[in-house]
This record gives sequence, structure tokens and C-alpha cells, in this order.
Amino acid sequence: MGIFELIYKVKDIMTRGFIKVYDDETLENAFDKMVKYQRDEILIVDNSEKLIGIFTIKDVIRSRYRGISLKDSIIKYASKNVLTIDSNSSARFARDMMIKKNIGRLPVTEKDHIIGVITNNNFRDTFYIRVDELFKLQNYVFDNLHEGVCMCDGRGIVKYWNKSCERVYDVKVKEILGKYIGDFFPNAMILKVLNTKHRIDNAFHEPVKGKFVVLSVLPIYDSNKKLVAVVSTDRDMTDEVNLTKQLEDEKKRVEFFEYAYKNEISSKYNFSFIVGKNKKIIDAISIAQKVAPTSTSVLITGKSGTGKEVFAKAIHKASKRTGSFVAINCSAIPVNLFESELFGYVEGAFTGAIKRGKIGKFELANKGTLFLDEIGDMPMEMQAKLLRVLQDGVVYRLGSEKSITTSARIISATNKDLKELISKGEFREDLFYRLAVVQINLPDLKDRREDIKDLSKLFLRQVSEAEGIEINYIDEKVYRILSDYKWNGNIRELKNVIQRMVVLSDNGKITVESIPEYIKEYINDINIKEYEYDSKNRYDLQKITDNVEKRTIEKVMKMAHGNKNRAAKILNIKRSTLYYKLSKLKL
Repeated sequence: MGIFELIYKVKDIMTRGFIKVYDDETLENAFDKMVKYQRDEILIVDNSEKLIGIFTIKDVIRSRYRGISLKDSIIKYASKNVLTIDSNSSARFARDMMIKKNIGRLPVTEKDHIIGVITNNNFRDTFYIRVDELFKLQNYVFDNLHEGVCMCDGRGIVKYWNKSCERVYDVKVKEILGKYIGDFFPNAMILKVLNTKHRIDNAFHEPVKGKFVVLSVLPIYDSNKKLVAVVSTDRDMTDEVNLTKQLEDEKKRVEFFEYAYKNEISSKYNFSFIVGKNKKIIDAISIAQKVAPTSTSVLITGKSGTGKEVFAKAIHKASKRTGSFVAINCSAIPVNLFESELFGYVEGAFTGAIKRGKIGKFELANKGTLFLDEIGDMPMEMQAKLLRVLQDGVVYRLGSEKSITTSARIISATNKDLKELISKGEFREDLFYRLAVVQINLPDLKDRREDIKDLSKLFLRQVSEAEGIEINYIDEKVYRILSDYKWNGNIRELKNVIQRMVVLSDNGKITVESIPEYIKEYINDINIKEYEYDSKNRYDLQKITDNVEKRTIEKVMKMAHGNKNRAAKILNIKRSTLYYKLSKLKL
């Protein structure tokens, strides 16, 4: 059934101003009414208003020729076998009936009562006007479809081209209408269907270079099963395809950076690159190597800058886990964002949530390692939720009831005393034991001075390569000065100092003058002079003894705030001896 049958019914196009007479009325009376109302037919009903006949202008002409008396009853000369149609029948059905029965009018009934009549004039003056309106409506609908609609006849000549086609292919209707489709699109799917006679559904196609569509093509047959037309509906997928390509490119970039990142982890953060001769650091490396292949939680403790994250990455690298190393600094996340950062959220979970939601750190670290730095700064309410995840191995995104299994290995780190925090009620004891299955403590740099020179050389090489600056000379006195500094910032501070010296170096040389002033001030000028002795005096016992004595007396004098009597008691020497040495040493 077509759109015309669905929309227009008999009652929409019939004439309601018909002439009705009763069966006992005369021909003369009927003629008068036909002339008065200018009608070509009269409908005849009985006393119950039921239609029993029809009298037309042709009947009038026949009665005149036969010399019939105008006083006769009209029913004697009317057509008795009258076809009728229901008012709710389709207009197309009414037209087909009139053509098939070769009749010029068709009474319309509703519950056996006449309510109108359809004549050929109705179809000429009303029905076809409505059909024209339908064509206009059809064009409006088709022109506003998202899909492009093209119809070609059996020879491939374009008969219809909607506005979406114009937009998709940048070809105007006046340019293509009446033309062969192959002249514009040599590989058009319409041509394929014209050849094969088989429909195509939801096929991906590139009609012209750079334009991608998903289309369906339908062959249309007449009543004799002859192919008379082909209709194509094309949905433009160019933006989606280009977006997909961009996403693929981005995916490749992410994979490249992930590969590069893993290579960086591999090259810079394995145990062979952790420099250390100090016993404490060697013990820490040994424990880390043993625990790395397991899924055991590790707690790394130590002051800021002692290399906790370096150790965590080395453990991850040695673990052979297939997932990523994901780090999160617990001290840098606002309390209200903690849960969303760790567990993620779905779209609409809260005001300000980004569209399509966000994946949490636990999911990102699945089958890998989640490094919780500064774990001592995690809020108490989040500690309980973290403990639950560690117990169950399941996370829930904010706003979702769907569970997500995670097998992230947890390595945490802190520069705080967690047991002291536990005693203050600021850290959960049960969480501590979950995190500190294995505990590794990293010493301060000042407690491993024997490693400072090797660390300095490592950082010099790394910074030189990164900055593209060649260092071809380093004064040995620089290493001795650096080894004597206090390094409150530990290894991180040392690396920053090395970077400063490299980028500010002159002609690829690093000398005592390259060392930052605050370090030289701490060592003080006297100590600097000690380092300025050339190599032949380095083991001169007398000079070494004099320097040690000088530094000791100077330090005690500062402690005594210049009180010589008190300084002499601390040094366990006579006051006269102290005066002598102060004079000798020019203090």
C-alpha cells in the first residue's frame, strides 16, 4: 500500500452537495432539480432513506427520445443495480473501481445512508490536486532526510535527486537531473543493481575519492516484473570515517608513546641503573629484586628525593607484568576528587563530569602496577575504600553499579612515619599491613656519601645527552665538595645541581666555580681551600691533621658563641692552648 492510499480516503474527496429524490417523485420534478442545481445525476431513495437507484443526464436524454411522460415516476426509468463505496475506503480504491466498472459516479454510504458521491470530476478537480500536494509533501520530506535519496530509471537516468544528495556530493539537482548517473559516479552502486537486479543493503562505499557513505539500493519492478527504476539511499559517513582515522592515528601515537615509555622504564628504571655501593642501598635493591616477580604489596619509605619512585618503576619493570605503570600522588589530589581519580566515573555521575565518563587509575593499572606516592596523605574515608578494593579486587565507577575486576599490583611510598600516624588515628592500621607486606627503606643521601660521585657521573651523562651539551672536563675537586654537602633534598637535589652545572658550563668544563654558591657557603672557604690542594698534597698527613684541627676548633667556637673559656672545656684543652691554636690557625 502506497502513501496515497494511506493518507487520502473517499470522504476526503467526495462531493457532499448531491441531489436526492424519493422513488414516488416524477420525472418532471427530477428534471427541475437537475437544472436548478446543475447536477448530472439524482440519487433515488425509498422512505427509509435507503438508496434504490440512480438517474443521470443520459437517462434524461433517452427518456426524451422515447416520448416518456414527465408525469411518470422516476424510479421506473432509473438504474437499479447501483454500486456504492464506504466513506473510509481509499480514494485510489474508488478510482480503480470506477475504471474497472466503467461508471462515471459512485455513491458514498455510511451505515447504509448516502453521505456523498464521487464523480470523474472529483478526481480531476480534487483527487489530483491532493496528489500534487502529496508530491510536494513527499519532496519536502525527502529533502529534509539526513540520507541522500537518488532514483534512476531502468537506463540509469537520474529522475530524482534530493537536497541531501546535493549536500553530500556537492552536485546540484539541475546539474544531474535527466543525466546518466555513471557520468558523475562511474562506480555507483545503482549501476551494479541495474546490472545484477539484486538489492544492496547497508554497504560501505566510496563513490568519489574522500567521500564515504553507507548505502542501500533497491530495484523497483512494474506489474509485469520488469525493472523500471532503482532507488538509492546514502548516509554520509565521511566525518565518522575521518574521525575513526584520527582515533586510529591517536591510538598509534598512544601505542608509540606507551612503547617509548616502557622502553624508558626499561632503560632508566631497572635495578642495574640504580647506583649504590652503600650497604643500606644494596640491601634495599636485594629485597626489591626478590619481591618484584610476585604480586606482593610493597611499601617504600624514605625522605623526599631518595628515589622511591625510581625503585617502584624498577620493581614494575622486573615484575614482567603486562599492564602499565600508573602513578598517583596522594598529596596532590583534592579530597573531593580522590574517589573519581582512583575509581573513575560514568557520564552524569556528578555536576561537571565530562561526557562519556572517565576511566580510573585502578583500571588503567590493570595487570600492571599502581604506584600510590605519599600514601600518608590519603584521607581516612578514602583509606577505607582503598582497603575494600585491595580485599575484593573489584572497583565501581562513580555513578555505576557495574563491578570492574582489577589485578593492579600496589606499590606505595611515603616520607612519613605511618606507625606514628596510626597512633594519632590518622592512618588505618589494617590498611598499613595490607600495603606493607614488604617494606623497603631508602637511606638519605648524606648516609651514603660513597655513592655521591657515581651518582654525579650518572646524572652528568644523562643531562648531557638530554640537553645536547658535551662535557669534556670535570675538576675532581667538584666531586669531593659535592660529597661533603648535607643534601637535605637528597638525590633529587643532587640531580638538579648537576643539571644546573651542565647547562651553565663554559666550553664543556665543570670546575669548582660551577658549584652553586649556597653549597660553597655551607662548605665555607676554609674547606674549599682543602679541596684546592693538588693531587700530590692530597695525602699529606700534616696538612690533613691541620685542616681537621682547624675545622673542629672553628665548629666548637661557633657552638660556644665565641666564648673561649667554654670552647676550651668542650675541646678538653687548656685555654692558653686554645689561644695559641687560634693564633696559629689565624682564626
